[in-house]
This record gives sequence, C-alpha cells and structure tokens, in this order.
Amino acid sequence: MKNKKQLFTFIFTVLISLTMFSQHRESRKKIKALKVSYITEKLSLSEKEAAKFWPIYNKFEKKRYELYHVRRTNLRAEIEKLGGIENLTEKQAKVISNKMLAMKKLLYDGYVKFQSELSKIITYKQIVLLEVEERDFERRLMKRFRSQKVKRIKKRTN
Repeated sequence: MKNKKQLFTFIFTVLISLTMFSQHRESRKKIKALKVSYITEKLSLSEKEAAKFWPIYNKFEKKRYELYHVRRTNLRAEIEKLGGIENLTEKQAKVISNKMLAMKKLLYDGYVKFQSELSKIITYKQIVLLEVEERDFERRLMKRFRSQKVKRIKKRTN
C-alpha cells in the first residue's frame, strides 16, 4: 500500500512538472513569436530581408545566450566553489576577473561579427533601430510581466 502511494505521488509530481515545463516552453515560444513580429514590423523588413535576417539574428541570439548566461553561471559556480567572493584570494579574484573580461571580449566580438553580417542585408539605420526596438520590446515585456504579477498577488490577497 505504501509503495502504491509513493508511486502515485511520484507519477503525479512528474505529470505536474511536465505540464509546468511545457507551459514554460509554450510561453517562451509565444514571446519569441511576438518578438519576431514586433521587430519585423518596426524594422519594416521585406519578406526577402526577413528571410535572410532571422537566421543570422537567431544564430547570434543563441551565441549571446551561451556566452552571457551559461558562462556567467559557470563563473558563479566557480566563485561559490572557492567559498564565495569574500573568501577569494587576490590571485583567484584576478583569474576570475580575467575570465570575465575574456567573456565580455567574446561577446563584443560576436556583436561586431553580427553587425557586419547584418549590414549586408539591412541598412545601418535599421541596425541602430534594431537595438532600440529590442530594448523597447524587453521593457514592454517586463512591464506586462510585472503588471500580471501584481494582479496575481492582488487576486491571492482578496
């Protein structure tokens, strides 16, 4: 009887986790689709331009994510492994600082290559506009997220 309860609990937990994970994945897909639509409209990309633009943009986004988030996570883990920032020796801090600079240089080099590739497809004015509109999209997204979060909190307290 105890094993059946444990099995049921395990299966229930897995199903809930899968549902939440798939909802999270669907939310990401929805946000990505909104971003594509938003940027395509704001940059006034033709179909031909969009067909060339988005593969380059997506490749860069993937690389940027890997550089920024994954490597940053690894650096945090390395700092924690060494006992936290307050326990780092000056030599260890210098090594980590150099790794941070190397990561930023790779990111910068990626931006340079990205801009060079984009300049063959769209104008520099559109490249500048892309930067502005990406930030605007992120601000709007965060504003919407915060307002939904406030609504959920108000709903729970009422």
